[in-house]
Amino acid sequence: MSDPDSAPVADAAGEWQRMHPLSPLLRGGVVLLAILGYAVSQIGDRLLGSWGLGWVTGGEPDEPGDPTAAALVGHPLVALGLVVLLLAIVGGVNWVAWRFTRFRVAPHQVELRSGVLFRQHRQVPFERVQAVELSRPLLARLLGLAQVVVQSAGGSDSQLTLSFLTLARADQLRDELLVRAGHSDEVGHDAGPASGTPEDVGAPVAPRAPAGGAGRPVLAVPNGRLFVATILHGSTIVLGIVAAVAALGAGFERFGAVTLVSLPALIPATFAIGMNRVRELLAHGNFRVADTGTGVRVQEGLTDLRATTIPIHRVQAVELVQPLWWRPFGWWRIRVNVAGSKSTGEGEGRGETVLLPVGTFPEAVAVLDVVAPQVTPDGWWAAANGDGPQPGWNPVSPRTRYLDLLSWRRNAWHLETAAVLLRDGRLTRRAVAVPLARIQSVAVRQGWLERRLRVATVHVVPAPGPVRPVLDHLEVADAETFLAQVGARAREARRSRRVATPALAVDPPPLVNLSHEPQHLHENERQ
Repeated sequence: MSDPDSAPVADAAGEWQRMHPLSPLLRGGVVLLAILGYAVSQIGDRLLGSWGLGWVTGGEPDEPGDPTAAALVGHPLVALGLVVLLLAIVGGVNWVAWRFTRFRVAPHQVELRSGVLFRQHRQVPFERVQAVELSRPLLARLLGLAQVVVQSAGGSDSQLTLSFLTLARADQLRDELLVRAGHSDEVGHDAGPASGTPEDVGAPVAPRAPAGGAGRPVLAVPNGRLFVATILHGSTIVLGIVAAVAALGAGFERFGAVTLVSLPALIPATFAIGMNRVRELLAHGNFRVADTGTGVRVQEGLTDLRATTIPIHRVQAVELVQPLWWRPFGWWRIRVNVAGSKSTGEGEGRGETVLLPVGTFPEAVAVLDVVAPQVTPDGWWAAANGDGPQPGWNPVSPRTRYLDLLSWRRNAWHLETAAVLLRDGRLTRRAVAVPLARIQSVAVRQGWLERRLRVATVHVVPAPGPVRPVLDHLEVADAETFLAQVGARAREARRSRRVATPALAVDPPPLVNLSHEPQHLHENERQ
């Protein structure tokens, strides 16, 4: 009688399937490389010491070294046998794990079974899928393989990883999951009359026809520009200033000794900052954005190539940022909040939060037209570059100019048909857009100083992420107006969207704190 586990698994919908047979090699490759690296380093140190070159590795010429390394050098057959034994152990363990790991695409969910002693069965319903990422580490790229990462509503801890599959199969599986899980219920600025505003706030957008399976190319970021932008970071600029001051101080007799003593303290900071910048460069290299019709596809990575497709309806907030040192080049960065994603760091390189690491304003608008079609290009221009009184924009109170000496004239908010826009910052410019249908709550808060100045801070709360839509120091009356208008429009947008998409499997959470009597402001919404 044949073993049922040894029978081939059909590649059909609803059937359990195994990963690629080379998956055990990729899983055990890191462990094997670490073991081999340690053995090679020990043997190399022993050989250099025996040749009188121990000073190369910091040792003495007659230093005895590690006895294990000495035994391996003296008995090469024993060393070869140990390497073969380690290969067999690592390969055997990963082969057994591969035999007991299977997945299937069921009618309503994707499932993964794994484990030998401790078995695990994970399920991700299609309505909980937030994004599907295609990751290709360097060794997997050499073998033509890829892994599919399914991001679910629970965040990074609830993601489901299928590793590894052939590239063609991974592409097919990703497209299948996106088709089953993805739908668009957003509003485009070209969906209404000629004025550019939609007639129905909740009307779903007709998907744009993608150009092939990879989508319509939107832009590609040159690696040279990305390198310059990565170096032009606040941490590197501060480090450069400190190093320059220290170098100048070393030239003066009075400060020379102090400078020489303090210079070693810069080494850990330099190493940490350098590693951070290198990590971001590796993460965002080869950056490309494509429009898939119902989502945005981000491909990035120098060594670990990743391709993430985010359904447009999962984007909760969009932020356009321009640091001071990028302004001469006219460069901007786009960050987003995606439902279910907990990534908040700037340099994490996650495609679900950074949709443009660096780009010109026209390039940024091209990406924003895909991911945030609720806002017109003119609206983005006013939010990014506007300053002072402008038609339709509500500024903060001039009485607070001493609290925001540089940016009080720029800070303002604007309500469009399907989104609310906030802008602030003078040294670092920020422009934030939150679709009205994605607002979870709106709050007005006051600190003790704001109460004395009779001003307040408004908070628009979307899904968690790196984007925080906050506007400080509005007049209390203006803050109440913001609360009433944005709250009413958000409720209307959510009701219209539910009517326009009756088949939506999971309703967003209800709005809270969207209305509030002025006399209760100081009692209920104090910070």
